[in-house]
Order: sequence, then structure tokens, then C-alpha cells
Amino acid sequence: MVTQQGRQPVEVAKELGICIDTLRSWLKASGVQMGQVSRYNQEQQKIRELEGEIRALRKQLGEKEEIIEILKKSVGILSKP
Repeated sequence: MVTQQGRQPVEVAKELGICIDTLRSWLKASGVQMGQVSRYNQEQQKIRELEGEIRALRKQLGEKEEIIEILKKSVGILSKP
């Protein structure tokens, strides 16, 4: 939950009804340190932000391409004698 979903260890410990120290020991036993979890969470947040930005830019690109097509058609219509 902590590493795969990018959730805060304190939040996960509360949800599971365990002490944060227990969760820390589990993470340590699995080879994950709390600093790594924090860095991982920050990286996941940045990835989500960038994915959102990509979606917005793709939407803008689609809108611009539609406008370009409309302008091309209107130029063709207005160019005819």
C-alpha cells in the first residue's frame, strides 16, 4: 500500500490499525527505508501531475488541429471565384 499506491505510512498504519513502528519494521524487513518511501511518493505525485499536464496538452492540440482544419476549409471556400 505504501510503495505500490504511494500512500503515506502514517495513513496506512492507521487504516490497518497498527503502530507506525510496526509498519516501519515491515518496510525495513522488505528492504524499503522510510526515506525511499517519501522519495517514491514524491516521484509518484510528480508523475501524476505530468500525466495530467499531458492530457491537457493533448486536448489543446486536438482543439488547435480542429481550428486549423476549419481555417483551411474556409480559405478554400473564400478562394473560389
